[in-house]
Amino acid sequence: MRYRLLALDVDGTLLDSAHRLRPRVAAAVRATQAAGILVTLATGKLLPSVRPLLATLGLAGPQITLNGAATIESASGEPLRFCPLTPEDRRAVILAVREADPSILISHFSLDAIYLDQQHPLLGIFAAYGEGPPIIVPDLLAPDLPPAGKILLSGAPAQLAALRAAVAPHLGERVTITTTTPDFLEFFDPAAGKGRALAALRTRLGIARSAVIAIGDGENDLPLLREAGLAVAMANGAAVTRATAHHIAPSHDEEGVAIFLEALLRDEFRGDEFPVH
Repeated sequence: MRYRLLALDVDGTLLDSAHRLRPRVAAAVRATQAAGILVTLATGKLLPSVRPLLATLGLAGPQITLNGAATIESASGEPLRFCPLTPEDRRAVILAVREADPSILISHFSLDAIYLDQQHPLLGIFAAYGEGPPIIVPDLLAPDLPPAGKILLSGAPAQLAALRAAVAPHLGERVTITTTTPDFLEFFDPAAGKGRALAALRTRLGIARSAVIAIGDGENDLPLLREAGLAVAMANGAAVTRATAHHIAPSHDEEGVAIFLEALLRDEFRGDEFPVH
């Protein structure tokens, strides 16, 4: 097997549209690791939120979280890499968003918790995506909050698109702005991102890019796929992500990760047909 590392997105990829891990998918991931390929999750979630998945899948070692702002050793919880927003950029994002659309749900993600300063109608979306309950604080602009790995906005897709167009000209050079799912828009430091996190991890592990597989679905997964020797997009993924991939797997509701990994373990993806980025 020429591949040594698999970086695997969670929502829209590993999990189906009901945010469930299907047994066939779980079995395929376990079999991939048993075959000698290190599997790391690459997710926008907090590490505590994916610990049940890690246990079910039998995964240990470093995990990429917060959309690449953090890489954390799962056993100890030690951050191996953390690239938070600067306090100035965090403040600039919150102020710009509130000026453009005061109704939007704004959340501050630290390494291990989510902070809000309002009881919002969309508050239940965190539970729907398997995140722990947010902590309500008096003011997100308070300087004593833990460093923010990212600022996440939630709203209707059209509302988020309009807000992005409004704030990007003012923030685009300071922070990275990306969609994850259609109802999430995220802001993080340019040193973060799943692609940079994967590059740093494979360098740490001594693994060549050509020996890396990445699987994802969203716009935020584009840098992840570009950092892999074999880039796989889900059929349910964003058009720009599918256009970047070497291979399109069936959708998450068709157990596409399992179908791809089962083929990989049958040695149907030797890699010779894929360019090394």
